[in-house]
Amino acid sequence: MSNTNLKKFICPVSSNPILAAEEIKKKLKKVEVDNSGLDLSGMNLFDAVKVLVLTSSYLYKKFPAQTLKFKFVSAEIKNVLASFSLTNLEMV
Repeated sequence: MSNTNLKKFICPVSSNPILAAEEIKKKLKKVEVDNSGLDLSGMNLFDAVKVLVLTSSYLYKKFPAQTLKFKFVSAEIKNVLASFSLTNLEMV
């Protein structure tokens, strides 16, 4: 699925990874996960990884069958995320 098929990207306002993950959780409760995505382009690599790990854990608990798409400025993030089991996240 290309990112043009997504209806809405969630872009956290906070640069603090914990606060950003909380923002994302609140927004995911209000939208369909399949039609949404995360835009973490404004974050640095390490904060984006923290947000993705926290969000993935939340998704696994609340929406176990759902996959959330995300975009980031660099494909480097795939290498960092490879050591984690984040099967419910997909980079677009």
